[in-house]
Amino acid sequence: MSVQNESLEMKSSERKPAAPELEYKAASQDSLSMFFAAIGGAVLGMLATLLVLAIINGGTLNFTHPERLAVMEANLARVNENVGAVSQNVDTVASQVTDVRDQLAVARSQMDTTQAQLDAQSNTLNAVQGSVAALALTGQKFDTFVAALDQAMVSMRKLDSSAEATAPIAPAAIAAKPVLVSDPAVQADAVAVLFFVDANGNGVMDDAEANLTGVVLRVTDAAGSQVGEYTSGDAGVLVKGLKPGDYTFAIADAAGHATLSEEVAVTVPADAAEGQILYVPMAE
Repeated sequence: MSVQNESLEMKSSERKPAAPELEYKAASQDSLSMFFAAIGGAVLGMLATLLVLAIINGGTLNFTHPERLAVMEANLARVNENVGAVSQNVDTVASQVTDVRDQLAVARSQMDTTQAQLDAQSNTLNAVQGSVAALALTGQKFDTFVAALDQAMVSMRKLDSSAEATAPIAPAAIAAKPVLVSDPAVQADAVAVLFFVDANGNGVMDDAEANLTGVVLRVTDAAGSQVGEYTSGDAGVLVKGLKPGDYTFAIADAAGHATLSEEVAVTVPADAAEGQILYVPMAE
């Protein structure tokens, strides 16, 4: 029994290597299938090529006619030209696209610059608005100050008016005394009297100084007798027909004016060849 079992085991072990042969046959069959498939694909490709050539050649595979070859070459040349034109157009379009991209980049840069300028202008505008607001506030303060100053000026005027009303009126100062001069334009027996406001205090009636009207002058001789009473007009007072001797010219009514001397002694010489003018400076 043991010998038989060993022989059976040896036989069974000798039968096991048969599996690789089956695997090799399967691989061989796969390779053949792929080879035939490749041959079939090549044949189909060749048939498709012949079909295309037959279609191009007018339904025949006979290329012995030179005119057909020329037509095909012309067609191929036109196709080549079309392909070249298309390629040139593609290059042109690509160049135009590049130019457009460059222009867009420049436009974007300009937009960025413009935006920066707008931001700067906005900041400047904000600063100007702040300055305007500050100026408006300053204007309001200035208006308030001016109003207060006006009120102060009104108060000061009122105080000045009150002071002027209560203060005594001081008499006007007279800087010069009356002056008596000889003048050939006046008759020898006459004396012209001019009353004027002596603005510069020189005692002489200047061109800019006007004659006063309404002043009453009383003239008396050496005996005290009244020679006459005269009221000054635009030409002053002219006392004429005086005999040689001494006279007193007295201001009876100064017409609201003040003078340093209200009485002036006047002498008419016996041998006088010309008359005299009496200048009486006065103050308002």
